[in-house]
Amino acid sequence: MAYRIRPATPADFEFLTDVVLEATRAQGRLPADFDEAVWRAGFAGWSVEQAEGPSALCVVEVDGRSAGRLRVSRTPEAVELNGIQLHPSVQNRGIGTSIIAELQSEAGARGVPLELHVERNNPDARRLYDRLGFTKVAEDGGEDVMRWSKESHQNQLWNADVAQRYDTPGTGMFADSVLGPTVDRLAELAGDGRALELAIGTGRVAIPLAERGVPVSGIELSTAMIEQLRTKADEDTIPVVAGDMSAVRVPGEFTLVYLVFNTIANLLTQEEQVACFRNAARHLTPGGHFVIELWVPELRRLPPGTPATVGVAESRYILLDTYDVLKQHVVSHHFHFAEGSTQAELFRTPHRYIWPAELDLMAQLAGFTLESRHADWAGSAFTADSPSHVSVYRLLSGD
Repeated sequence: MAYRIRPATPADFEFLTDVVLEATRAQGRLPADFDEAVWRAGFAGWSVEQAEGPSALCVVEVDGRSAGRLRVSRTPEAVELNGIQLHPSVQNRGIGTSIIAELQSEAGARGVPLELHVERNNPDARRLYDRLGFTKVAEDGGEDVMRWSKESHQNQLWNADVAQRYDTPGTGMFADSVLGPTVDRLAELAGDGRALELAIGTGRVAIPLAERGVPVSGIELSTAMIEQLRTKADEDTIPVVAGDMSAVRVPGEFTLVYLVFNTIANLLTQEEQVACFRNAARHLTPGGHFVIELWVPELRRLPPGTPATVGVAESRYILLDTYDVLKQHVVSHHFHFAEGSTQAELFRTPHRYIWPAELDLMAQLAGFTLESRHADWAGSAFTADSPSHVSVYRLLSGD
């Protein structure tokens, strides 16, 4: 459903009172001695105070009609979700999840946490916040204080178990047939200079590239992935700075910065993706190269009205991608089945997909020009039917 968020006006206060009451009633959380008249008078007065205060009191409109209430505070230290209530008629349609996801993207782009309070007698809201990656950090009376940050979310997503299972020596992404052409091309582009890998992970590409004699450094947000890398290469061999690849600075200059296996799509807003290009440019010498390996969105496989595609369907593994085409978001759902079991382990990864032309515009904004684009690391021609591409951008001198 289409929704938009607009600032509340005094004409909205009666509606805001209604929607909070109806949402709370539908959840069965009104006390037995609830006095509606007294509550309405008090809440209406409180709404006036909030509209004049530092927080943003807003109306959520769905299909052009008022359908919810949203209050958000923003400080240099955090984004705080003070309250979100949707009318029961529009609940369970993904609207609340989408609004919170937008706030998460805002907080992530600013490098601050998103915080909220949730009442302990509201288990539905608590389950939603748990699913969206919030963690309890404190208690405040009858409420739990919950917090989400980009760093903590990535460490939950790419945790120790995932990091240990990530490496598959000799097979899949780690097969010689995959790594050989990748390392050959990157070594050629690095020349006699240094290389920087953004989202270095467990060192799948960095280690064989370093073994070819190219000095390699890295940036990685997941501490678990760094720890797994350290079982194979020490800090002197491959230095790694922990942090966000769209913002963190690594000492020195490089002739090559690279980002492989779709990882730029892990940045969930266009702003963060542009910032990643600019961060790459900050690390490069003039004429240096930024290389991105990225999949082509598969929207041609998405029939109208169907929000998902099946990427892989094997006896022990199923990949299902669900799309939000308005926000260019896709969530990959990885179902892994143990041998002989009907129970699956589910692992979800969110992405923001990027069309090649949009990627080229991001490059231009950061001072790059497209030097080449191929369908793979071996240099096959890129066509309309190619499922992915390897794009090489060159940093202009600025003269």
